[in-house]
Amino acid sequence: MKIALINPPSLKVHGQRSRGFCGFPLGLGYIASYVRARGHEVRIFDPEPSRTPLELMWREVEAFGPGLTGLTSVTPNFMLAKSMAAEAKRRLNCPVIMGGPHANALPRSTLEGITGLDAVILGEGELPVLAIAEALSREGKVDFSRIPGAAFIADGQYRETARSELIQDLDSLPTPARDLVDIHLYDKDTPSSVVRKSVMLISSRGCPSQCTFCANITMGRRFRAHSPEYVVNEMAGLVRDYDIKHFQIVDDCFTADPARAAEICDRIVAARLGVTWFAAARVNTIRDEKLVLKMKRAGCLYVGMGIETGSQHINDLMKKGTTLEMAEQSCALLRKHGIGYINSFIIGNEGDTEETVLATIAFAKKLKPSTAIFNMLIPYPGTPLFEKYYKDYDRPDTNWDYWCSDGLNRPYSPRQTTLTMKRIISLRRRAYRSFYGNPLQLLRTLAFGFRV
Repeated sequence: MKIALINPPSLKVHGQRSRGFCGFPLGLGYIASYVRARGHEVRIFDPEPSRTPLELMWREVEAFGPGLTGLTSVTPNFMLAKSMAAEAKRRLNCPVIMGGPHANALPRSTLEGITGLDAVILGEGELPVLAIAEALSREGKVDFSRIPGAAFIADGQYRETARSELIQDLDSLPTPARDLVDIHLYDKDTPSSVVRKSVMLISSRGCPSQCTFCANITMGRRFRAHSPEYVVNEMAGLVRDYDIKHFQIVDDCFTADPARAAEICDRIVAARLGVTWFAAARVNTIRDEKLVLKMKRAGCLYVGMGIETGSQHINDLMKKGTTLEMAEQSCALLRKHGIGYINSFIIGNEGDTEETVLATIAFAKKLKPSTAIFNMLIPYPGTPLFEKYYKDYDRPDTNWDYWCSDGLNRPYSPRQTTLTMKRIISLRRRAYRSFYGNPLQLLRTLAFGFRV
């Protein structure tokens, strides 16, 4: 079976390509390597890194001649993914499926809004895509009622099948099929100021946290991890085959299991890989000085931490499961041992007021991070906040183009706070001015940029 996996361009506005970070599509990479290991032929089509025009991409897909086409989707690019799914059906006349966070969050309206879309794949994609490919190979057709984790419409009725159990033994999965793309299109495109060759890898799936703004629904809430041996072997292979020396570890929380994180660090040092890396962490998992020292020795340049707010009341409303004191302790520990840390904050949280936002700005300055990022809250589909305040947008005709924009053209007014969108934008600007207007902080940020 020939399978085409398509990663629609990341768009901030429909029809305009994003100039932001463009990373290798790890989800498609894992699916590709998994089904390829079972004898199927797979290609990944990712037009954005090479700036390939969509018409040229479609000609390449048609020349490949797939018997199954899959697309992924996130909210910012969903409207393009939607049109591309319909175009795939028109051009290729084969089963077309869609996965990814947005389709997982709103499977019914996704199916009802896309002509020709055969199914939405719920949860992890490896097992369902293989089951579809095997059915097509055997019978020339697929009965989605027999596919695990499939949402589809039959006889005018929306239906879902039970999902497969989450994959527990992640080491049973082959590493992502990076050989199906030109890895050098990605190796310098990082979300940091790191200028060396860099690629993303993921060492675990799932996050046990319950944050109300997080749409972590595809991988689930249960933490599952590759073994330290698997992770370091994958790093070593990328060093050997592509001369990669920096890694963006894009786990939800790399340090969710501190003992495992420590062993990965020990193995990096023992293997003498000579690499540097970034990882995301939660403040309640960066409290052991021994772990921080191991991370430093293993080449950790900086850590990303979502602090979100300077108000414990808002923190509790968000169900972060952390305290402001934990944030202070973890930042102090990283600063003591020379590991940079990027703190992100959210303005416009549920319950936010002028006073709580000002407290957030003050707290950001108190923590003295290498860099601070102030985001405006986006109620992504699939989050508890969306379910609570914006569920009425779950319709086939909703235009999602500006849902994740930074400006006043968002198609909704804030419902989770009494602050207006205009005021949220104003407070965000104030946060940046206040934070980076401090000469000491500006020097701290510049020194960090030169170091990495």
